[in-house]
Amino acid sequence: METTRKPLKRSIFLYSLVFITLLCLILSIMTYYTYTTSLYRSYDKRMKDILNYVYTHIDIEDLSECVDTGVESEKYYELVSFMDSIMEDFDIHYLYIVRPAGVDGKQGVYNIISADTAYGREHDPDGYYLNYLMEDVYDIETADLYQKMLDKDEISYFKNFSYWGYDYTALMPLINSEGEHFAALCVDIEVDDVQKAIANYTVVNVILIILLGSAFISFFLVWMSHNITEPITKLEKAVVSLAKRSHEQTNPELLKYEDPHIHTHNEVESLSNAVNQMSEDMRAYVKNIVDAEVKVEDMKNQVSHMDVVAHQDPLTHVKNRAWYEKVQARVDEDIANGRACFGIIMSDLNNLKKVNDNYGHEHGNDYIFGACHQICVIFDHSPVFRIGGDEFVVLLENRDFENRKELIAEMKAAIELSSKDESKEPWERYSAAIGVAIYDSAIDKCMNDVFKRADENMYKDKVASKMARE
Repeated sequence: METTRKPLKRSIFLYSLVFITLLCLILSIMTYYTYTTSLYRSYDKRMKDILNYVYTHIDIEDLSECVDTGVESEKYYELVSFMDSIMEDFDIHYLYIVRPAGVDGKQGVYNIISADTAYGREHDPDGYYLNYLMEDVYDIETADLYQKMLDKDEISYFKNFSYWGYDYTALMPLINSEGEHFAALCVDIEVDDVQKAIANYTVVNVILIILLGSAFISFFLVWMSHNITEPITKLEKAVVSLAKRSHEQTNPELLKYEDPHIHTHNEVESLSNAVNQMSEDMRAYVKNIVDAEVKVEDMKNQVSHMDVVAHQDPLTHVKNRAWYEKVQARVDEDIANGRACFGIIMSDLNNLKKVNDNYGHEHGNDYIFGACHQICVIFDHSPVFRIGGDEFVVLLENRDFENRKELIAEMKAAIELSSKDESKEPWERYSAAIGVAIYDSAIDKCMNDVFKRADENMYKDKVASKMARE
């Protein structure tokens, strides 16, 4: 059965064309991203230089007083003139100083200085004045973004949409002697200008890459034709001719091989064996790689499982003391950075010894597991830790911290209801002493300080509960 012929020369041309096309595409993408990164870095440096240059001409305390009082000083007007000159001399979109602040419970942006060119001043002499609230310019999300960048202690770079268009902004916080981040010095460059520069550069380079790719594929095909395809074609004709003449041939003289005079130094003759050996080696090589990847994946799964087991309490499946200590390090870092907002609930189970002594440790474990489950159900958005045999810690953050009063009341009510429910088995009547402490930056230096207060409050609750029962 004769198979459909696929000429080697055409196949090489098509595959070479696909390869070069993909190579050109990859090089074009790399060129685009490399130039984009380089261009933004250069803009970052340029904008940073402008901000630092303007900053050297700002009297911080005088400007801070102008912002507080709403009264322009002589130095204020000098700074306006200087920033206007920067607008004239540098190719930037905007240069301005603003102050994000809360307005009627919402975030807003106040103008302090908006630099302009002489042409702009002539056609809009009034402009924006000191402490003018630009409600029609910045939406709430943009105002929040400016506030977030202002709170930093370094220059920030970001893109934003505003009333004036799509800009790439560099923002430097202005900090007075009291450490207050009272205003933001900003310079904007139009993103469209940046994108045009990137597009122009990319188009030129893509054209150059395509031309080089076309030249390469032309040279490659000529070389391939001279060194491979033509010799193989001659060899094919010679072998096919010999095969035809050999079919049912009885005349030995007609079995003579017509030498096509291919001077390949036996490379064509050894090609089949080399390809076959290469495929065998490649198959073995790929098999080894696949086996290695499977082993690596198994090792990753084992390590992941070991990490879960190492930080999980085997009875209750909540986090154990080892994980609590990791979380404690994270919370201590938040405290050191001034962004901590949390509370701790310390819970110690009552009657565990009584359950163990009267009903056995198996039901004692049921008692611990059931009480822990009740805690987890109520504080379903907070991490729960078992740090001792009958001691549990709840770290209140985010939503549970905001709703702590309701959740703590719910927990106490649930425990009281459970402990008095005579319809349940003794190991299903959960009772616990509870202590709560809220982080106070004035007295707490670390998370353990809060934990100690929660533990003391828990002990007081346990004593009071014991006295009430007696």
